[in-house]
Amino acid sequence: MIWDRLRLLEGASAVGVLVECSYGEWKCVSLVFLTLFPVKSLFASLFASFVWAPLDTWITLTACLAAGSCAIPGCYLFLRKQSMLADALTHAALPGVVAAFVAAGYLEGLGWIDAEGGWSVRQLLMFVGAMLAGLLTAFLTEWVTHSGWVRGDAALGVVFTTLFAVGLIMLRQFADKSDLDLDCVLYGQLETVGLRGGFPGEAIASGCMLTGNLLLVFILFKELMITTFDPELARSHGFRPRLIHYGLMAFTTATVVTAFEVVGSILVIGMLVIPPSTAFFVTRRLKPMIVVSVLSAMSASVLGHIAANTLPGPITSALGLPGPESVRTSGAIVVVAAGQLLVAVLFGIERGVVVDRLRRRRIIVDARSQ
Repeated sequence: MIWDRLRLLEGASAVGVLVECSYGEWKCVSLVFLTLFPVKSLFASLFASFVWAPLDTWITLTACLAAGSCAIPGCYLFLRKQSMLADALTHAALPGVVAAFVAAGYLEGLGWIDAEGGWSVRQLLMFVGAMLAGLLTAFLTEWVTHSGWVRGDAALGVVFTTLFAVGLIMLRQFADKSDLDLDCVLYGQLETVGLRGGFPGEAIASGCMLTGNLLLVFILFKELMITTFDPELARSHGFRPRLIHYGLMAFTTATVVTAFEVVGSILVIGMLVIPPSTAFFVTRRLKPMIVVSVLSAMSASVLGHIAANTLPGPITSALGLPGPESVRTSGAIVVVAAGQLLVAVLFGIERGVVVDRLRRRRIIVDARSQ
């Protein structure tokens, strides 16, 4: 079987010859791998059909702003062990959006909203509806948790699934003939950013949300930190942990709703969870954790957009598979962020598995030498 595979090695690259000389018995695996994935042709074809255009700049900028704005509240949710609240908010916002849609239709029937030029008013109503639904989710989850009926994770599951089901019923009852694009819900509309010309409104909205989150952290850093790590100590010092919690939930909901329309639910949930998790393995302090989380989210946005436009074609052609029609930038960004997390888990400065083992081995060696 091995020698049959070696017949495929005609025309193998120089890298394959070097691997054969260096590793001897391992040449079968290494050379077959290089035959399936020719190194030279792979890297040569990566950027052959990809030319950076102004549209790519707008897409990357919007993704960076949206991902960075999600990463900031994601750090506090991660430390409060409420990361999956992001998933709940994206689902539980549905009844608020449908209620706002119905209210907009009612106001249009009364003549208060222009049927053709009132789209901005409808968007504002839907934003407010989603915000109220998100705050209701946070309040009900907190109330059910403190009631002691069920555990916190179960309370979150009960609340957001119930509200999501209510939203589906409302959607079927009041907006059954509306055009709902599931791809847009999952992946957003990043690829269409900048098509209308001028500075994209999506980038402006994401930038405003990022600025607001930065201001929130700058002004209330001490309050957020102490209520996150020790609510009882915060209460004894005169702070109001529950009020601060709902304020954080309000900004988180606003961030989710703002980014949801642009980048979709996959990227919103991913950027609220993965970059803070990556930063957790890199540093033990809160301020550096926020900085690392934002930088991780933004770098994943850039690398993810490049990967979505360069990698799928050469990889599928090297495997002999039909080329994909398109790869969504949002999905590629989440995959890159997951790769960053894997690297941090292994080689993170503070909590990386490999680094931790080397540190322990050094301590043992030092102890024995003494």
